[in-house]
Amino acid sequence: MRIKALLTICLLGCGLGLRARQTDDERTFAQAQWNWRDLGKGVQVGYAQLQLFDSVQSISVLRYPMRRVRTFLANDSAAASDSTSALALRYGARAAINASYFNVKTLYPTTFTRDDGKQEGWTMPEELRRVDGAVAFKGKEVMIFHSDTLSYAAKTRGCREVIAAGPVLLKDGVEAREAWPDKDKFYTKRHPRTLIGTTADGWVYLIVIDGRFPGQGIGTTIHETVEVARMFGLKDALNLDGGGSSVLWTKRFGTISNPYDNRRFDHFGQRVVPNIIYIK
Repeated sequence: MRIKALLTICLLGCGLGLRARQTDDERTFAQAQWNWRDLGKGVQVGYAQLQLFDSVQSISVLRYPMRRVRTFLANDSAAASDSTSALALRYGARAAINASYFNVKTLYPTTFTRDDGKQEGWTMPEELRRVDGAVAFKGKEVMIFHSDTLSYAAKTRGCREVIAAGPVLLKDGVEAREAWPDKDKFYTKRHPRTLIGTTADGWVYLIVIDGRFPGQGIGTTIHETVEVARMFGLKDALNLDGGGSSVLWTKRFGTISNPYDNRRFDHFGQRVVPNIIYIK
């Protein structure tokens, strides 16, 4: 009995220690009011402006059960490229986010892309500093891969829609790298970010973190983006194109995030992009 009591005290003490070590950011995140709104079939969209990482963060999120909703990729030619919302409407989407990296002058993708079974893009050498993963869609399944670009085709065989991006943020619930490059501003500077992630119990999250708006939404470093993904409870997460491209849109409620391309903290600053991830 004494041993059992001691074990109980020890476990309680360990639990209290873990709770005591919970960060201010985690407590703030847990208490945030996301004002969830329903889009049907279990799809919800939310938004919160909160104090994280000693800064104001503005975060939009769409979440849905994978088993009930199919996720798609749309990759258009440069001639057909448009804003995320315009592309989404063209494809009959209920909601969408911007997808992966592209050449801002030609509007062609600069990462491996397979749309409707056809390869339409290859990862350019200049993208290898950040592109180390891909997200693939097969039926209703959403899969995030962490591998070098030469392996994407083989690892995603049988998936009709695939797009490479990066860096991978979380894999099996663990931060994907022990250390991030400390001299590359893409990693170390706070920017608007877009990411896609999945949970262990089969939910998909599409997340946009607004950025470059001091006092309203400053954006995150890559490590801080990992922390946001972790706080949402994601198991696997992939960083997508960010900066002025970042946007989350829904057909019912319009643009949820505050895209940066017009330099104003409003819902009207979408950039022209060649590809999107969307749901119907």
